[in-house]
Amino acid sequence: MTKSIHVIHTSPGRTRLRLPWLRHAGEEAASLADDLLRVESINEVQVRPFTGSVLCMHDPEEMGVERLIEEVCRSTGVDTVVRPGEELPDGDALLRSLEEGSGVARAATLFIKGLNVEVLRATEGHVDLGALAALGFAAAGAVDIAVKGKLDSPPWFSLGWWAFRTFATMEELAIRNTPTQVRHHNGDAPPPGQAAH
Repeated sequence: MTKSIHVIHTSPGRTRLRLPWLRHAGEEAASLADDLLRVESINEVQVRPFTGSVLCMHDPEEMGVERLIEEVCRSTGVDTVVRPGEELPDGDALLRSLEEGSGVARAATLFIKGLNVEVLRATEGHVDLGALAALGFAAAGAVDIAVKGKLDSPPWFSLGWWAFRTFATMEELAIRNTPTQVRHHNGDAPPPGQAAH
């Protein structure tokens, strides 16, 4: 695998990188964390070897993103940096999907967000897509009751969906903090404590 450093997200004082090759180099992961913590203006480093994720908290006044990347390059000896929007090397599709969602989910989200903007524009910001859908379902239910003159019990698949949505809403914290189990190419599960996040 070609060693590369991927810039995943940056904001003042917080930079997330991904170094896919760290999945096969646990000792280098620990060494990288130690090296970066010795650099003045880097306050915290979190390295997750199994995902190759490197999160750095740094003083934005003293340590810009470019300087941080230079320090990571210096420490690792890697000079290939992949920035957001640039082509990802082969083999990174799984990690990208774990961090950003699947390609289908990203495309659907982009479409729905665009539709939401159009609904907000058409209603001058008074109604968004979520409110419109909720009102539409409520109105359809009211019409159904008015026409039939009785309240039917919901079908099993609706109950299943509501159960899932209730769980996903109420347990969002647990879902977000539960690691995703990913197997290596050889079929082995990751060692304990190295589950993907």
